[in-house]
Amino acid sequence: MRPRILVCRSWLSNPRLAIEQRGTAFRFHRRLAQRQWATTNSPSRPTLAFLTTPTANRDACRRTYVSGRRRQWLIHEAKLFVRYAAICVVGSLAFFTIYYFILEEKVERDYPTPPEWPWRLRKQLRDAHKWTDPNHRPAVNWVKTFELARNVCLGFEDVKRDGHKIPRLSEQEEPGAEVPWEFIAHDISGMSEEWRRGYYETMMLTAKAAEYLDGWVRDVKRNFASAPEYVIGPSNPRPKPIPVGAPRAPREEDCEPAFPPADRYYLKIFATKGFSTRQKIEAAFEYANFLEFKQRPGGAEPLLNYALAEATQGMAQNELPYNPKTLALKDKGPAPSLNVLDALTTIANYKARHGQVSEALPIYISLLKARRALPNEPPRGQLRPKPRRPTSTFGTIIELFSPPEYPPAPPDGTRPPWRSPEERCHEASLNLYIGEILYSTSSKEDGLAWTREGVDIAEEELRSLPSSASKEAAAVQQTCRECLQTGLDNWTVMVAKLVKEEQLDREKRPTPSVLSFWSSKLPEGVEGRWEAERSVLKERVRRTTELVDTTKPRDEGFLRWFQA
Repeated sequence: MRPRILVCRSWLSNPRLAIEQRGTAFRFHRRLAQRQWATTNSPSRPTLAFLTTPTANRDACRRTYVSGRRRQWLIHEAKLFVRYAAICVVGSLAFFTIYYFILEEKVERDYPTPPEWPWRLRKQLRDAHKWTDPNHRPAVNWVKTFELARNVCLGFEDVKRDGHKIPRLSEQEEPGAEVPWEFIAHDISGMSEEWRRGYYETMMLTAKAAEYLDGWVRDVKRNFASAPEYVIGPSNPRPKPIPVGAPRAPREEDCEPAFPPADRYYLKIFATKGFSTRQKIEAAFEYANFLEFKQRPGGAEPLLNYALAEATQGMAQNELPYNPKTLALKDKGPAPSLNVLDALTTIANYKARHGQVSEALPIYISLLKARRALPNEPPRGQLRPKPRRPTSTFGTIIELFSPPEYPPAPPDGTRPPWRSPEERCHEASLNLYIGEILYSTSSKEDGLAWTREGVDIAEEELRSLPSSASKEAAAVQQTCRECLQTGLDNWTVMVAKLVKEEQLDREKRPTPSVLSFWSSKLPEGVEGRWEAERSVLKERVRRTTELVDTTKPRDEGFLRWFQA
């Protein structure tokens, strides 16, 4: 039996009433729903986000998302972000600042500067030295060195800055020059010895950099300097290709001299009042070497004579320790000073390079006799005091955080030296010079013997030198190392020529016959005299490799971890 549909009986008798009742019920339910929605979304009543009916009202959504607790959480997170970011930034700045000053301290120990100088000029001088050292820079840049060293000199000579401390010796300026008063000599005798030594070092570094930049030109249109071999013009018909990444090659019609010549700086050193005799002699040696390299006729020899005159300044003609005609040292008389020994050695080298071996050989022999007659112990007061080393942990810490001391002044060269390791290396070099001359002129065996003796002395001194981190000890080791390397090279060339002559002589000898009692030709497989010495020399070269080759990788610091 199918169920019946429940219908209100009044609806069957009166359909109109049914329609009215249905409309009333619909309106009732709609008002009830509106009342419930208003009650649920009332701001005075707590609201749960996951139970709230979705709505298109954006303000309601925003008020729901940014509640009071969430706002506090966002503010807290923002404060933490700012705090940690500030800590990272300040920590990074502190780390890089400490690392920067540690590097500056290291460079200051390698290239000390006078402590009384301003910090800015000391920094520029250190940077100028760094650009000449491959251990501190990836490539040597003489342009940077020249600009920095020149700025240091101009900083001391500028009247508007510190130039009033050193009076000028002349007021004649060059109106058309870049700096009209740059090449005016000054009187620095009123400054301290450390200040004068640092000023001399800066001027010599500027002159040395100007030597390497000799002939460079500046493109006036693009304002950059270039080496002369890259310039396109009639004076350079075959220019070299420019390096990768460099600007295009300049044209000769657009160029002018980029830097002042080195001659101006050397002449300024000679005219400056306050430099010691030793400093002027060293400047004369460097200037003469530059003129000889540039092959300027009659330029180097007068400078060497000037250096010898400075070394014997104040002596009468009969008091000179050498013969004025031959320049050979006298056998009798007081020991010559260091300046005289160095000046005569440089003059003898100049004469030997220009073919005047008959004049250079007596000078070399007299110099070797004089150096061997020097005392083996240093005179009282001539030996420099060794720096004190801390004996406790506290003293080591204090020395670590203390500024490095400026090195004491070197000897002025007015007194005779003693047979120090450096002087013995100079004796070895004299043996090499004499050996070269004898080998090329009179007796090859005598020349080889002198060369062999020079190599023995250089190797002995190089092995006996203690390992030290001081700059003076490194300079002595470098001198002995160069002497040993030169001696081995000369010895190798001499023996190779003698071996070749020995082989030719063996081939020219007649073949021994059966009836001959003595054989005039060596049997096969037997080495001759010079072949045997060549074998000994190869073993000698292999044994001294550790003394000659001291190449070390460049120290990049912590940056090496970030490089490929």
